[in-house]
Amino acid sequence: MEHRRWLGGLVVGVCAWAWSLAGAEVLSIAHRGNSMSAPENTLAAFRAAEGKADLVETDIRVSSDGVLVLMHDVTVTRTTDGTGNVSAMTLTQLKGLDAGSWFAPEFAGERVPTLEEMLATTLPFATPLLEHKAGSAASYVTELRRLGVLTNVIVQSFDWDFLAAMHALEPLIPLCGLGSGALDVADLDRIEAAGARTVAWEKGGVTAVEVAMVHDRGLQFFVWTVDSPQEIARFVSLGIDGVISNDPASVKNPGTITTNAPTHWSDRLIAHWTFDDGLADPAARVVTDAWGANPGTLVQSDPASHWVGEGVARIGGGLDLEGASAHVVVPSTKALDIGTNAVTLSGWVWLPGLPSRLPAAYGAIYDSTTDCYVLYLDRSNRELRFKVTDVNGHAARPGIPEAALRTNEWLHVAATYSGQGTVAAGRAAIYLDGVLQDVHTGHDASSPVGLTGNVKTGQAAAMGREGPTGGNAFTGMVDDLALWGRALSGEEIRQLFEAGRNGLGLADLLKLPTPLLVPGSIRPDAAGMNLEITFENLGPWQTFRLAQADSCAGPFEVVPGLAPIALGEGRYQFVWPLDGSSMRFFLIQAE
Repeated sequence: MEHRRWLGGLVVGVCAWAWSLAGAEVLSIAHRGNSMSAPENTLAAFRAAEGKADLVETDIRVSSDGVLVLMHDVTVTRTTDGTGNVSAMTLTQLKGLDAGSWFAPEFAGERVPTLEEMLATTLPFATPLLEHKAGSAASYVTELRRLGVLTNVIVQSFDWDFLAAMHALEPLIPLCGLGSGALDVADLDRIEAAGARTVAWEKGGVTAVEVAMVHDRGLQFFVWTVDSPQEIARFVSLGIDGVISNDPASVKNPGTITTNAPTHWSDRLIAHWTFDDGLADPAARVVTDAWGANPGTLVQSDPASHWVGEGVARIGGGLDLEGASAHVVVPSTKALDIGTNAVTLSGWVWLPGLPSRLPAAYGAIYDSTTDCYVLYLDRSNRELRFKVTDVNGHAARPGIPEAALRTNEWLHVAATYSGQGTVAAGRAAIYLDGVLQDVHTGHDASSPVGLTGNVKTGQAAAMGREGPTGGNAFTGMVDDLALWGRALSGEEIRQLFEAGRNGLGLADLLKLPTPLLVPGSIRPDAAGMNLEITFENLGPWQTFRLAQADSCAGPFEVVPGLAPIALGEGRYQFVWPLDGSSMRFFLIQAE
């Protein structure tokens, strides 16, 4: 049987990796900052784009006292705790608004930035792409001159007359013409006449014809706003120069974007408790780890079975925990110490009551006194919370508010931690039924920095109480609980929820085909004579071929006589001689 894998990680039929000899990689442009991870047009969003974006886009308006400030809308209503028009408020009034709480509680206190603050934050790592929403050309030129950044930014606008006025005042400032709909020759004539050398167009009006038309004039071409991995790949294949996205990491690193390809569910899977043990033996005391070597022990002080079967459980069998009278002790193991700065907990939970009705301060679902990585109900905060602690003692506690929880039905809860959420901080998140509920960036005591270390070791956990000897009992049901030593993506978590809603558990997903050829990097060698194309083989194959094409659609032809170099530990590298082609797409084949 032949197995084929697109270099770049996308399902067969969509290209993610291409090589162009004519220029650099496609530019990643963060739309209003990294606005999928932080509140748009705030310093937090700009900082979150570091390492993920080549350019950072923002929107400029003018306060009533003439200061250039950042806000997309005419009013402050949508993205702050205030109301009213930006143009009717002084800088002092704008600075008094909370521009972060609407996005997530952890961003409370984020302020409306000035253009000067944005430039100081962004210029060390990316080129600011400044969109004119209001203000005169003279005010922009004056401010950019004062700050000494005339050639360090790009100014874009839908108002091409505004661009022409800027160009007349200061020809050194790079300009970009924004537009949407049908792009024709007359549009390009006007954009060029305004002094712009870049075009940024709404994605619905961009095909191969428009790309060729713009490039034939020697202009740079950006497309906006593109978040779907499949769409990003399509525009890459068209030869676009830059992609404006709310998720700039997906543009910067196309080999790691989430796709609809079968997920490698076993990747860093540590433990999986299915709670099916009671189906065969209602008196079972061992809670089997179906994946690893981390079995739990059902400890009870009553004669009840506590196992539930089909019709009650979410998937197969489940377990009914009744506070102090029935809980599961999970002994400490080396595997449960994680050993990485990433972790995911996922499972189904049945709540007979809300957190505010708890008899104790907490209700321990999967918990330990060491709080390495735990799920619990919090009475005073009225939340179902995830807490993760790293080896430096830094912790974060994202939560699902009580208003979002439902009683007497199965809820899918997933929680993730990545110590590489941003350059300066890790990120912890919690999901309900596949939907993100809360994100904490950095150590709760020093947000938005900290929480970057490996997960704290010494986890001695239990299900239904706070560790084997702790209190804070939980009453409710659990099913299909799993643990990974990596942060699952939002798409993977959504897939887990959707599978469970249809009666399929992780055990079923683990049986699906998995992409076992993992793409690495594609780059020229030191001499610039060859491309070095690396990948990792997680499957049983020993023979590999490299195929190439000049378009995403193919046809792909196997490069004759080319075998990969074994780099060790399942890693391989093809060395492909550069042949002067302007663009190539690659496919790895294994058999």
